[in-house]
Amino acid sequence: MHRSAIDCGNYGQIIIHMKKVLIIIFSLLGLLLLAMALVPVFFKDDIQKALDEQVANNVNARIYYSTDDFSLSLFRSFPNLSVQVGNFGVVGVDKFESDTLAAIGSFELTIDIMSAINGEKIVIKKVLLDDPLINVHVLEDGSANYDIAKASEPSAVEEAPATEDSATDIAIVVEKWQIVDGEIDYVDLSSEISLLLDGLNHEGSGDFTLEVFDLMTKTTIDAASFAYGNEVYMDRKSISADITLNMDLANMKFTFMDNKLAVNQFGMGLEGFVSMPDENIDMDITFEGKDIDLKSILSLIPGSYKGYLDGITAGGTIGFDGYVNGTYNENSMPQVAANLSVANGSIKYAEYPIPIEQLTVNAGFEYPSADLKDFSFTVSNFSVLVDGEQTTASLLFKDLEDYYWNFKLDGNLDLEKITKVVPLEGMELAGKINATLASSGRMSDIEQENYKNLATSGSMSIKDFSYTSPDLPQGFGIASTKASFNPEEITLEGFKGNAGNTDLNLNGKIGHYLDYALGEEATLTGAFDFSSSLVDLNEWMTEEDTVVVEEDTTALEVVRIPTNIDFVLSSSIDKLVYSTYDINNFQGSVVIRDGALRMEGVQFELLEGTFEMSGAYETLPEDPLYDFDLGIKDLSIAKAFQGFETVKTLAPFAEKMTGNFSTDFQIAGSLLQDMSPDYNTMQGFGLVNVANAALNEVKLLSTVSGFAGGNTLKDNDGTVTLKDVLLQTEIRDGRVYVQPFEMNIGGYSTAVEGSNGVEGDLDYTMTVQEVATGAAGSALNSLASSTLGINNAVSTKVDIDLGVGGTFLSPKVGFQGLRPSKSQQSANAKKIAAAKAQEELRKAKAKAKAEAEKRKAEAKKLADKKKKEAEARLKAEQEAATKKLNSEATGAAKEEVDKAKDKIKNLFGKKKKGGGK
Repeated sequence: MHRSAIDCGNYGQIIIHMKKVLIIIFSLLGLLLLAMALVPVFFKDDIQKALDEQVANNVNARIYYSTDDFSLSLFRSFPNLSVQVGNFGVVGVDKFESDTLAAIGSFELTIDIMSAINGEKIVIKKVLLDDPLINVHVLEDGSANYDIAKASEPSAVEEAPATEDSATDIAIVVEKWQIVDGEIDYVDLSSEISLLLDGLNHEGSGDFTLEVFDLMTKTTIDAASFAYGNEVYMDRKSISADITLNMDLANMKFTFMDNKLAVNQFGMGLEGFVSMPDENIDMDITFEGKDIDLKSILSLIPGSYKGYLDGITAGGTIGFDGYVNGTYNENSMPQVAANLSVANGSIKYAEYPIPIEQLTVNAGFEYPSADLKDFSFTVSNFSVLVDGEQTTASLLFKDLEDYYWNFKLDGNLDLEKITKVVPLEGMELAGKINATLASSGRMSDIEQENYKNLATSGSMSIKDFSYTSPDLPQGFGIASTKASFNPEEITLEGFKGNAGNTDLNLNGKIGHYLDYALGEEATLTGAFDFSSSLVDLNEWMTEEDTVVVEEDTTALEVVRIPTNIDFVLSSSIDKLVYSTYDINNFQGSVVIRDGALRMEGVQFELLEGTFEMSGAYETLPEDPLYDFDLGIKDLSIAKAFQGFETVKTLAPFAEKMTGNFSTDFQIAGSLLQDMSPDYNTMQGFGLVNVANAALNEVKLLSTVSGFAGGNTLKDNDGTVTLKDVLLQTEIRDGRVYVQPFEMNIGGYSTAVEGSNGVEGDLDYTMTVQEVATGAAGSALNSLASSTLGINNAVSTKVDIDLGVGGTFLSPKVGFQGLRPSKSQQSANAKKIAAAKAQEELRKAKAKAKAEAEKRKAEAKKLADKKKKEAEARLKAEQEAATKKLNSEATGAAKEEVDKAKDKIKNLFGKKKKGGGK
C-alpha cells in the first residue's frame, strides 16, 4: 500500500516533468518556426540592397524589378531556401536605351540551406525562369545589346594566392534548371541572320562538379523560324529534342546517348560524339530517321502544315540517313552526307478519291571536303503517277565555284487533280501542262555568253489553265499556248489567255533568259505582238487606288522602269478602260529600254478625239523625265478639262468652253515623287487649232463690257466665241504664253495675247475692236483736226486697249488706251496718202523745171565759150592773111582772104546767096 502510493507519486512527477519537456520542445520548435519565418523578413532588405549594389557595380544596363514580388522563404521548399523575384527585366543603355534585353515574369532560385551553411559545396536545387522574353540584337557594326558586363578594374594590391580553404574552392552545383513558356528573338544585322523561338519549354539536369556525368535535357518549341538574308529557311516549325549527352569535361568529349530530335513530324536519332581537345573540333556523328513516313516529310514544307495534312493518308517506304565525320578547323571541314529515298509512295486526300501513286524519290547530298567544287546535290530519280499521268525528272547540281547542272523533266500534269490531292487553301488552280525539258551546262559559259555550250532545249504546252486566289480574285487563265526553248531564247506561240475581263493574245520571243536568271548584270530582251479586244484596268485597281475624276486622292509613287529589260511590245487594243475613260483603237509600239518607256507611233481615240503620241518616260534620274510629241484632232474642250489635270491647271477657262480643238504639241519636263508634273520644269510649244468654240458665263465678259461703252454689250448673247483660230502657244517657267490671236467677245472682234500661270494668275492684253464711241467720236475728231489737220479722221467707232490681270475667277481689267478703229485708220491712211502724192507731184514738177533751166543755162554758157574761142582763132588767121596780102599784093593773096571770109560765114551758119555753102 505504501509502495503503491510512492509509485503513484513518482508517476505524477514524471508526467509533470514530461509536460515541462514537451512545453520546452514545442516552445523551441515554435521559436524555430518563428525564426524561419522572420529571418527572411529581417534580412530581406539587406539581401535586396546587396543585390542592387552588385548589379550597379557589374552591369552596364538598367535592371528593373518589383519590390513587392521579391521574397525569401524557408517554407516554400523546406528545408531549402527559396528566393523569388517577379516582373523584372534588363533594358539597355546608350544606343540600346529603348531595347529590352530580357523581360521575365518570374525567377525562382532554390538553395540547399545546409550546403550553404557548410560552405564546401553549395547545392542549387532548382533554377526556374517562368515566361521569359529574351531579345538579342546585334547591329551592323557588331555591337550587341547583351554586352552589358562592366569591365573589371585591375586591383592595386596583389592578391594573395588561393588556399584550400579559400572561397574560390567553393563548388556550386545546379541539380535542375527549367524554362517555362519562353520566347527568344535573335536578330543579327551584321550577318543577316534572324531566329525566333516561340513557346520554348526546357528542362535539364547534370552535376557539373564531376568530370564525367550525364547531361539530360528535354526541349520543346512550338514555333521556330530561321532566316538568312532575304530567304526564310524555316517558318514556324515545331521542334522537340530529348537528348542525353555523356559529358567528359576532362577530355572535352561529348557522346550522344539515348536521344531523339524532331522537326514537326520528322524525327531522327543521333549517335556518335563531338570532341574538342584543342582548337580542332573532331566529330563522328551518324543520324537516321525514326518513326517517319511520307506525311512526316510533307510536314517540312513551309507554311502551316496542320491544315493541309488533316485528312491525308500517306504511305510508302521512307529512308533517311547520313553522317558528319572529320575535323573542323581553319583548313578543313568534316565530310557531310545525307540520303533520302521514297519507294512506292502514295498520298491520298480524304475528299478526293484519286491518289498520288508510285511516288519514287532517290536524292543525295554530299559535301566531302572544304573545297566548294566537291559539293553535289543529286536527285537521281523522281517519278510520280497522278490518275494515270506520269511525270519523271532528274537533277544533278554540283560545284559551288562554277555551278554545273543537269536537269531533265518529262511529263503531263493535271493541276486540278494535284490541288485536290494536296489542296491549296483559298486557291483554285486548274489546267493541263505537257512539258519536255532538258538543260545542262556551267555558270561560266553563261557569264562568257557561250550559249552553244549550254545543252538546253525543250517545249511546253499549256491548255485550259486557270488560277484564282484571295490576292488575285480576278483570275488569270491561259486557254492555250506553246513555248519552245533553246540556249538563246524562249519562243512563245499562240498565247491566248485572260486576266480577269481582259483578253490576251501574244506571240514573240524572250532572249538572254538564262543569263538574266542566273547572272547579275544581264539584260532580258524580248519582242512581242500583243492584241486584245478589251483591256479593263479598273478591274485591277484596289479601293485605295481607285481614281475619281473630280478629286484624285490616290497616293502615287514613282514607277521605276528596270534598266535590265529591253522589250518591244507592238500592241493593238480595241478598247482600254481606265477609270471613267474608254480608250479605243489603240495602236502602236511600247518600248522598254535603258530604264525608260518609249511610245512609238501610238494612236488611239479618247473623249471622242483622236490622239497620236511618240516620246519617252525616263526614270533613271531622281525626278523622272518625260518628253512627248502629241497630236490631237477634234477633241472636246470641256471633256479635256474634265479628263486631264494638266488642262485644269494650265487652261482653267476650258471649264466654261464648248467646242472642239486640234493640236500639234511638244511637251517635256520632270515628274514629282507622286507622279504629278513639276510645272516649273515643264517646257512646251505648239499650235492649237480651235475650229469653232464658245466661252459661256465668263466673269471677264461683264468686266470688259464696262470699258466698252457701258451698255454696248448689253444686247449680245453673253458669250465669247472663237472660230478658225490658230493659237501659237508656249509653256515655260511655269506659265502658258499665247501669241496674238482674235476672238469674239459679245459680238466684238477682240485681239488677245499674253500669259497665265499655273496658280491661275492672268497677264493678258486685249484690244476690243470697232466699238461704238458716241460722244467720244466728236472729241477724237477735234483732236485729229487740231493735230493732224485732217477733218473727220474718226467717225463713231474706236479700238479699246485693255490690260487683264487677277485670276480667271476674279479678273482685274485696266484701261490702257483708245485708238481709231482699224476701218477708220484705213480711211485716214488713204487721205493722207493722196495728199502726200499731190505734194510729191508738185515737188517733182518744180524739180524738173529747175533741172531744165539749169541745163539751158549750162548750154548757153558752153555756146558762148565756143563762140569766143572761134572768134579769137579767126581773128588771128585774118591778121595773118592781111599781112600776107600787104606783102605780096598779088591776086593769089586776095583769093586766100576771100576763102578765109567764107570759112567764118560757114562757121556761124550763114549761107551764100544762090544756095551754096
